[in-house]
Amino acid sequence: MTRAEKVISALGYAGLSPFVVAFGLQYAGEEALASQMFLSYSAIILSFLGGTHWGRLLSSGKALELGTGLFALVASNVFALLAWSALLLSHGNILYPFIILTAGFVLLFLVETASIATIATIATIDSAVHSRYSAFRAFLTISVLLLHGVFLLLSA
Repeated sequence: MTRAEKVISALGYAGLSPFVVAFGLQYAGEEALASQMFLSYSAIILSFLGGTHWGRLLSSGKALELGTGLFALVASNVFALLAWSALLLSHGNILYPFIILTAGFVLLFLVETASIATIATIATIDSAVHSRYSAFRAFLTISVLLLHGVFLLLSA
């Protein structure tokens, strides 16, 4: 594993820590703060990950000529709007924001999987690096989805 891959892994795992801190707050009886922290961080991460498509697609010029690339570019804005709508709804019942954010992460993973495969093909990304990154992103996405489900169950 290269140094860059180690840093990417460390940052990916560290990115899960605010979700875990929210669980700690919930356990300590700070349900409102825990929900606010969990939902706002989730929305930020969904927006951030959606926005990464811009840089990735623009840097691989040819990807914008392909339908998948253009779709991912438009979808990146949709993810920001989903995250924003979840935040707007988070002051009442937390069920709807959780549904929106969970659906957003699932859709993001599907769009990312399709667009990464397209970019990897035209940008000659090392297949081993592509495979490791895809597996890591899948692990992180599954972790985030599980954390959403557990947090929502504990909040009920």
